[in-house]
Amino acid sequence: MAQSKPVLGYWKIRGLAHPVRFLLAYLEVDFEDKYYELTPELKKDYWYADRSKLNLEFPNLPYLIDGDFKVTESRAILKYLCRTRKPELLGKGVEMQTRLDTVDDFMYDLWVLEFIGLIYGYTEERRKQYKELEAIKLGYLSSFMKNNKWVTGSEITYVDFLVYEILYQLTVFDSNCLDKFENLKEFMKRVEALPAISKYINSPQFLQAPLYSKMAVYKI
Repeated sequence: MAQSKPVLGYWKIRGLAHPVRFLLAYLEVDFEDKYYELTPELKKDYWYADRSKLNLEFPNLPYLIDGDFKVTESRAILKYLCRTRKPELLGKGVEMQTRLDTVDDFMYDLWVLEFIGLIYGYTEERRKQYKELEAIKLGYLSSFMKNNKWVTGSEITYVDFLVYEILYQLTVFDSNCLDKFENLKEFMKRVEALPAISKYINSPQFLQAPLYSKMAVYKI
């Protein structure tokens, strides 16, 4: 395992990087948040200057530099951190790992393809269509979790931090979106009550907002 301080590079927003930040906090890994600014004029100078120097195999944000190892893509980073720090967070056994993969893909699609697409290309008509889909998909998640302590059962996994951040962002957009899903609201409280997560949320290092860049049509 690398001993140097990992560096997480991303825009100065919550965006796709916050599940990684939460996982790093849960693992009690001392890391550096390398922020890049993005203006409405698309001046990405800082990132583009770094991108040519970092020798990333697939240049993108977020990236993680962990000693000599470099990885991009948010979910690849999550799984890498589990493999190198706490493999049990990837689930025990093929069936559990497959359930995690399923929830991961299901919620990531709602988040990236639907919700983030809405935020950056907002119209009232698109919002209406999105909210109909969101209600259906959150209903599936709620039914899947039932009375589970964590997303897939009694054991916490990396997916809990991914799902938490997605639900948090959805509630910032619409504070009533979980009103019919009490188990999802209780799940969020459990994540926030984890000692390492509570400590991180209340630390000076925690980035509360914005969720997305100034390029988004809908500002949150």
